[in-house]
Amino acid sequence: MRLLRQRLCMICATFLSLGIFLALSGTSFAMPNHAKVMSSDPAINSTIAQPPSKITVTTAENMKPGSANSNLLVYGPSGDLISQGDAKVDLNNPKQMSVAIKPEKNGVYVVRWNTVSSDDNDPDQGAYVFTVGSAAGSTTAQAQPTATPKSPATTAATSTSNGGATIWTSVISGLIALIVGLGVGFGLGRSRKATPSVNEPTQTPVS
Repeated sequence: MRLLRQRLCMICATFLSLGIFLALSGTSFAMPNHAKVMSSDPAINSTIAQPPSKITVTTAENMKPGSANSNLLVYGPSGDLISQGDAKVDLNNPKQMSVAIKPEKNGVYVVRWNTVSSDDNDPDQGAYVFTVGSAAGSTTAQAQPTATPKSPATTAATSTSNGGATIWTSVISGLIALIVGLGVGFGLGRSRKATPSVNEPTQTPVS
């Protein structure tokens, strides 16, 4: 009977720990990458000396070509749309997409992207910025896209490194919870084994 109780305690502690682990790390299973932009040229949040003539992004999964599926919209510091036509997915490397732009003055450029993954047909979208000119002038210029009605509503850069760090933190926390739960299970089992049950008959010494 004591052995059965010990095993039940260990099983309950294990399932409880697994539940905590799955709850904490659930984002890593529920958030696929889709065709999310992972890097770009110019780099996300970078400051460069001269404005580029073309924007290129690299995604986590292959993209479906065609502007209705995958496209880039680039806005200059004035808030005007400066991308020239639709973006093109590289047929030799479907994880890359480029669009030509008409460079403007120094300041913050906003790149809005939308993609459809050719792997699972899932859509995704986001935005990021890069700065042309000195970093000192970026504070003033950065307010221009949001202050101008022509600019996109979302100008925050997409951060993939933070998402990865959050997922790994959740996984580590889940593993710690699993270890603690197993320790509790062992402790409960041993305490049950050390304490005699009240239902057990006491042996009367033979006189």
